[in-house]
Amino acid sequence: MTLRETSAVFLEHLKSTNPDNQDETRTLARTVELLTNCLPDATLAELTPARLRDFAARWYIEQTNHQPAPRALLNSLDEFLSWIDVSGGSALREGCTSMIAELKNSLPRALEISTILSSQLGSCGAFGFPEFLTSFEEGGRSQYDLDVGGSVTALEGFFRISRIEGASIEAQELISDERVFPLSFPAAAVGVLEIGYILNLELVRAGDGWHIAACGFAYPPGTEF
Repeated sequence: MTLRETSAVFLEHLKSTNPDNQDETRTLARTVELLTNCLPDATLAELTPARLRDFAARWYIEQTNHQPAPRALLNSLDEFLSWIDVSGGSALREGCTSMIAELKNSLPRALEISTILSSQLGSCGAFGFPEFLTSFEEGGRSQYDLDVGGSVTALEGFFRISRIEGASIEAQELISDERVFPLSFPAAAVGVLEIGYILNLELVRAGDGWHIAACGFAYPPGTEF
């Protein structure tokens, strides 16, 4: 049976039950809708913990307005999997219990990191750094030019936080394994960072360290790309 077919049956089930808790019903319905949008052609046999984790830890972050909220989404996902198991005699929920429990802590933190970085860096870019402005205004070449001295002065990609030393952060780019240190973060973001979280960043070198020129989303540890 396909996920789309199962979702349709589940939504009909919701219409006839739990009439006194419309908020919970709407959250369940929205979660199932999002899951079906993410995996429109999947069969129930293809609902592995890895694919469901990718739905919650990456697709939900990138493709939605984060409603329902992360813990509500995960609770609803857990309830939907439990209903599938009861209805079809499967054991989907058992295989996803640890994954859902882990994401209930790490997914809200990832969204918090994204929110703080976007609010702190929304008006910043390479042109916002004093070193760049001085070089540009004096008619010289910026230290951010990629061909200066033959060294890399700008990077972009997905970076895993690998070390935290006060306000200085080390991050490792997922594809190249290149490590950048020290990487400066806004003070408001340093307090919520933890080792293992993955951030989509554009970086520029400034002196002996690195600064964030632009940021995308943050993701829970273990997210695959």
